[in-house]
Amino acid sequence: MYERKNAYARRRQYRRQKNLMILISSLCLALALAILFGSFLSEAEAKEPEVTYYKYYANVEIQPGDTIWELADDYMDEQHYESREAYIREVQELNSLADTDSIVSGQYLILPYYSTEYKL
Repeated sequence: MYERKNAYARRRQYRRQKNLMILISSLCLALALAILFGSFLSEAEAKEPEVTYYKYYANVEIQPGDTIWELADDYMDEQHYESREAYIREVQELNSLADTDSIVSGQYLILPYYSTEYKL
């Protein structure tokens, strides 16, 4: 009889340990899934939508008192040019200008600019 009780106690203890291991494994799996799912959500929220910029050219008439430097301030996008000087060099190349002082009132210049709007 003692052996029966002992065998029954061992089976009960084994079932408890088995159930405890299943519970611990389930909790660990649930925690891992929650962390994984949370990291995907935070990555999705952290990323801003990528904006596409298109490069265009404006044909601008020079008004009395206009300078290339002022036009650069109006048309240059700091995100696409490392400096105002780099933008002005491009304007000079586009318009075959020898220097920055060689523009006159009434003259037309081609000025590059960037926009997120797609134009046909």
